[in-house]
Amino acid sequence: MTRKAAHLISHSHWDREWYMPYERHHYLLTELMNDLLDVLEQDPRYRYFHLDGQTIIIEDYLQVHPEKREQLEAYIKGGRIIIGPWYVLQDEFLTSSEANVRNLLIGHQDAAKYGVISKLGYFPDSFGNMGQAPQLLKQADIDTAVFGRGVKPTGFDNVVIDTNGSGYESPYSEMYWSAPDDSTVVGILFANWYSNGNEVPVEAEAAKAFWDKRLGDAQKYASTPELLFMNGCDHQPIQRDLGDAIDTARSLYPDVEFIHSSFEQYIDALKKQLPDNMVTIQGELRSQHTDGWGTLVNTASISNS
Repeated sequence: MTRKAAHLISHSHWDREWYMPYERHHYLLTELMNDLLDVLEQDPRYRYFHLDGQTIIIEDYLQVHPEKREQLEAYIKGGRIIIGPWYVLQDEFLTSSEANVRNLLIGHQDAAKYGVISKLGYFPDSFGNMGQAPQLLKQADIDTAVFGRGVKPTGFDNVVIDTNGSGYESPYSEMYWSAPDDSTVVGILFANWYSNGNEVPVEAEAAKAFWDKRLGDAQKYASTPELLFMNGCDHQPIQRDLGDAIDTARSLYPDVEFIHSSFEQYIDALKKQLPDNMVTIQGELRSQHTDGWGTLVNTASISNS
């Protein structure tokens, strides 16, 4: 039997302005980045951080801390802070086709200054995805996309929806995604959302309860023994004791390989084991089959009043 691998990918999904003014989000971003640089400096077990697929974060941070440029650049070039491929994470149905293309171009131009770029179509929180995204990605030499909405199976806040497979467009979190011109990429759905590995406990009893559930939820839809756990959430500070938490998990589950991973490492392992019965989904992913909660397509503003 192939040994299961739990890939923990550290990140923080960053809205530049949402439920607080831009200035407050900006301040919290500088705290996040200062913490990140500090942990990377002190703990070699903290191997990678995925900088949310948008290079504008670098610009925003250096606006406040230009003296950190050399240190930040060293970690990007060393592959420990992963940047790109977008300039911003856009809602693809609120922006024009040209804006979507230029967004990817500018992200690549920004990342080129550092000599490295994440070749991953990153759509963590988009309210549906444009049908020609695979075509655009393939033209940028990107052959894999990850997304949080648009197809079943899906879940929110780490909830796995159980309908015994009925109505699912894919039996797995992994699938192929094709554009109208037949350009095709591997698509990976955050079936347990992009926070399913958030705040991993260090203490053994709490860690056992945490991992018993999370491992089971991830295996429910995974097509391979390579399981994805996103260590972060919206505006989430980094988990400074993640190295200790992973050590605890390894001691509790000797049959599982716990890895502080990157998307590149995870996807390389995943692709070696993809099954033959992968489903191909076509065109736009508009969440039309996710029971309504995640549609919100073409929505520029949401009010709770």
